[in-house]
Amino acid sequence: MFPEAVPIVDQGIKHMPNLVFTNKLAVELRDSINPGVLRRLTSLGKEVMGIVRINEEFNAKLPDSLSKFDKAIIILGPGGVGESWIKYVMSLTNTIIGFTLDSLMRFVKVRPSLLNIPSELFIDPIISSGDAAVPPKALPKAVIDWLMDYVDSGGDLYVLTRGDSINNIDLLMNSRLIFIYDVKLAELYNSIIKGGAVGGTSISVKARCDFCGNFPNPLCLLICPNVDLVKEIGGVE
Repeated sequence: MFPEAVPIVDQGIKHMPNLVFTNKLAVELRDSINPGVLRRLTSLGKEVMGIVRINEEFNAKLPDSLSKFDKAIIILGPGGVGESWIKYVMSLTNTIIGFTLDSLMRFVKVRPSLLNIPSELFIDPIISSGDAAVPPKALPKAVIDWLMDYVDSGGDLYVLTRGDSINNIDLLMNSRLIFIYDVKLAELYNSIIKGGAVGGTSISVKARCDFCGNFPNPLCLLICPNVDLVKEIGGVE
């Protein structure tokens, strides 16, 4: 089973996406969302998640509208990782704690089973650089091993993909959900993994790279810069 893709939409979205194969979507909040936008998003009949980033431990405040989402994801950056915030987020209901790559690096020397880590964990593999966020060229092996250890211990991992910065196909295969910023790409990917076909036409992904190997893998659609989409009509390529 491949993990489902979850598109992240802008909180100021004006045109609601047409989602058939996608069951979940997320909104990254900069502040409180317009009630009308939230109403239109929930009318799609999908599970809608709100995402908030805490980059400073002090003077940080969660938007009041976060409680109106089906689930909330609170991402703690390196400046927001403190014992008080971690305990606070873990005490909330319907809330998933998240870390950026540089904030997660503080924990990788200790096995997840020895930490009070919740059963759901969101990872955004970025490194903070002043006001900017920079994706790494590759995830360190220590981080991949720690995340795989977390999954092996029974945790549900949610990963935000940013290009090809995640350099381990097993990590993605063992993730519960994969978040991306491209709504149309998420819908296309979900249609492929769920065997969707329109008008007798199905689509498969073919990529020949060191990352994905020499076999069709829908995950390449989300992370590789160059993939071939092959339309198959009536079972004939």
